[in-house]
Amino acid sequence: MLFVTLHGGKSGKKPLNNNVHAYDKDGNNTTPCVLEDTEGVILDELRGMCRFGNYLYVVNANQTQNSVLCYQGSATSYRFVGKFLSPETCKSVMHPFDFTFDGAGYCYISSQDTNVVTRLAVSADGRTGTPAPVAAALPAQGKFLPGTFVASSVGNVASTTPVSVPAGLEYSGEGEKKHSVRGVVWANNALYVVDQPACRIKVYDKNGRFLGQSNRVKEPVHLVVDNGSLYVSGGNEVLTAKLSKPAGDFTLSAIPGLQIKNCGGMAFTSAGHCYIASRTENFILKFDASFKPMKFKCILPDNPEFLLHV
Repeated sequence: MLFVTLHGGKSGKKPLNNNVHAYDKDGNNTTPCVLEDTEGVILDELRGMCRFGNYLYVVNANQTQNSVLCYQGSATSYRFVGKFLSPETCKSVMHPFDFTFDGAGYCYISSQDTNVVTRLAVSADGRTGTPAPVAAALPAQGKFLPGTFVASSVGNVASTTPVSVPAGLEYSGEGEKKHSVRGVVWANNALYVVDQPACRIKVYDKNGRFLGQSNRVKEPVHLVVDNGSLYVSGGNEVLTAKLSKPAGDFTLSAIPGLQIKNCGGMAFTSAGHCYIASRTENFILKFDASFKPMKFKCILPDNPEFLLHV
């Protein structure tokens, strides 16, 4: 089963675009509402998803929500358990995009409007996250938002101490569209972060120390790790690199012959099959382990954001 979050917004007009949709192996929509309707919970512009432990976690990214919601269930039906993260418990998360767990008690979440990655301490039952101490690698006398793990190189974005590049994340606020931090994934005992304005993927150790980065690539957005390799989508192609040991600088190369207009969310199956979404063309393609196209007709009602194979 493939779960999909959509761009959403304007929930009063098309409320089902603000829920998780489920598609079967042939691309048929089995339900547009995986998540139950819960009083007091407004689903608006869902983004990153993750199955971790006993729960399904989903980013609620509308600028007035700024939350990560926790659900429990199976197949295509999940009931609301609680808010893993809310504006009341973590004010440093604003317009969240993606998140990842390290399996050692922490969760890392990227925020577009503050241009930082926040580290959260996960409760023993997995239902809540609270800001962890600011990363040890950051300047001891600096001013940072609660839980900051990777800081911005531009301090006036959130009135914090700037950290110079390459360790600090670049930021571009010119024009109508802002460019800031995007995808994150914990792998290889390190945190990989999409620094979209820098056109690079950056790597940090468990203390937030900068370890290295990729070569410059065009418009990176999403990250996925499968079978020891990192995959990056953005622009009209998917790039990949083997995870180095120890983590450090690495070179991304485009997968030959794979061209998808404005490719975004990705997901791998246990058999190595890969789903890739075209964000602006509103469809999802399926490929085998060699990235040869497979039969899969999946047309979406809105711009796809994240994919999750369950």
